[in-house]
Amino acid sequence: MRKIFVLALILFSLFTFSCGYSIYTKADLPFQEIYLRNVENLTLEPGLQDKLRKIAYQSLSENGFTLTSTAEKILDLQIKNYRLITLSEIGLTTVEYEVQIDVKAILHTKHGEKLSEFNPTSPFRTVFRTSRDLQRVIADRNFAIESLMRDICDDLIRKLIFDVTDSKI
Repeated sequence: MRKIFVLALILFSLFTFSCGYSIYTKADLPFQEIYLRNVENLTLEPGLQDKLRKIAYQSLSENGFTLTSTAEKILDLQIKNYRLITLSEIGLTTVEYEVQIDVKAILHTKHGEKLSEFNPTSPFRTVFRTSRDLQRVIADRNFAIESLMRDICDDLIRKLIFDVTDSKI
């Protein structure tokens, strides 16, 4: 059993390092501390800013950033667009929807200087199917929104780590 584990570990290491992947630690981040100051919802859909703030905090902390109000780097997020689009209907009842969300991120110094402004590969889209029950539609929509926001935050963090490093911020 131990030999299989060691062999699997060696194969995983060879695969990981031979494909151009590398493992990054907290020390490899362009900066360790960040302050998530504002999450603005510029749409008419209520509650999106609360969901995005929660998911952004989780994603930033899971990826090695320390969230503190005294950080040198300040991140502001804006939800610029939210759309719920009908994709298909059965008997005048919508059964398939698409959710689109556009987000803009602005990175500042604590002195107010704008360092970077980017859109995390906007618009992000996801599709969900649902039944005729309204409660189920709302639950499926909320699940789709949260999943979409996780994807947005993953792309945001990728841009913070790699694109910000390229511009020597």
